[in-house]
Amino acid sequence: MSGEYDVHGGAHDLEADMDDMDATGGIIRGTGTEVVGVAVASHRFLLDGNLLSSALLSPGTFATFEAELVSALDGPQALSAHGVKMTAAGFFMQAQANAYLAVDQALEIADDVGDWAQGYTLPLQLAWRLSPAGLPGTVLDVAELADGGLFTDPERWLVEHPDELEELVASAPGFVALLSTLAPPWAQPLIGFPLTVEQSSSTLAGLYSQELESLTAVETYASQAPTDIQGAFQRLNDVAAHEDQFQIEEVDGVYNVYLPGTKAFDAPGFESGLAQNMGTNFAAVAGDDNAYQQAVLAALAEVPPGAEINFIGHSQGGIVAARLAEAIANGETDVQGHVNAVLTAGSPVDNIELPADVHMVSLVNEYDIVPRLDGESYGDKSNHATIVFEEQNGGSTPNHALGEVYVPEAGDIVSSDDTAVVDALAGLGDLGGGSDSTVTTYQMERG
Repeated sequence: MSGEYDVHGGAHDLEADMDDMDATGGIIRGTGTEVVGVAVASHRFLLDGNLLSSALLSPGTFATFEAELVSALDGPQALSAHGVKMTAAGFFMQAQANAYLAVDQALEIADDVGDWAQGYTLPLQLAWRLSPAGLPGTVLDVAELADGGLFTDPERWLVEHPDELEELVASAPGFVALLSTLAPPWAQPLIGFPLTVEQSSSTLAGLYSQELESLTAVETYASQAPTDIQGAFQRLNDVAAHEDQFQIEEVDGVYNVYLPGTKAFDAPGFESGLAQNMGTNFAAVAGDDNAYQQAVLAALAEVPPGAEINFIGHSQGGIVAARLAEAIANGETDVQGHVNAVLTAGSPVDNIELPADVHMVSLVNEYDIVPRLDGESYGDKSNHATIVFEEQNGGSTPNHALGEVYVPEAGDIVSSDDTAVVDALAGLGDLGGGSDSTVTTYQMERG
């Protein structure tokens, strides 16, 4: 295990800094407005009846007082001037923060457009590179990829070049859009014209059955809640040993939901019948309804209003966890609980926007290709911290394993004194803090 971490997002990244800048600007602006208000209200003393009466007894003193008060309220260095300056400074600070965020968002949009264009022009790039004239490649250097082992050992190449896979996924919508223009008219509605990875995933998700047939509570037992994220991932690893199962743990009014990853890598027309299958992967990435999410929502139907809910998921389970948190927090379900946090391991969740009061922490092995499958780079959201470590085991499965990679690494992360790591974990709460709990195991069956 590495012991060294690269933390993206959370309390130490761009969006958090801009949030702080905006909040500070708001405080300065509000204080300035209050100061101006005090200055305006203080003008009434200039016309106070008792003060005006005193002018008959001591005109000189009255005139001096009036002059001093006017100077204090309205002069170049007076209260009003300082209030106006503070208001302007706060407004400018907020404007700067919003401008920084707008530029950042514009760059993200430009990057997405570039990825789409790269996919749409991929055949032209290949032809350009392989032309008899020997023209240089514009984006894709086939010779270099061949020398790097892409065609002789593709799995090894992928786990050694995860950034290239991420870029390939990001450009996939453009390539699919190209196919839709080249396909015969009758096939074009089947392919669609996707502009994003989510739209492409939605098209593929539609080829699978996404309905839940039944949900059964197969076991309930007494236990102890985890004391940290390693304990949470260990419990998740235990339930992951079974197909189409997940668990909900209740501890002192807090509900921890443990969602394992994919169990069947099946294809349309050759479906496994499991809810934890490829169809759910596509649907969850797209934000579409699916049997896995239907089952969890049904299991959470009896959660009391206002109860705290935490989601813990690996791989597919992490995507489903984030989508459920998004739907519940936005009031799109009948679940009455309040989502506090989402904890994921090896999950592609960078494209999922959670409400500001929902904290998400993602553990990612730099050489795990699964978190790259949304085509998104690590984000800088203030409420989503991604803790990246490096462990190269030479294959996609060994690099992605929950029990062999993420559980032990979580133990090292808990022990880290890196301020960014410590602050990221603090947002999760204590997950029950080792108190006595009740765990229920649920079995899903897909229609």
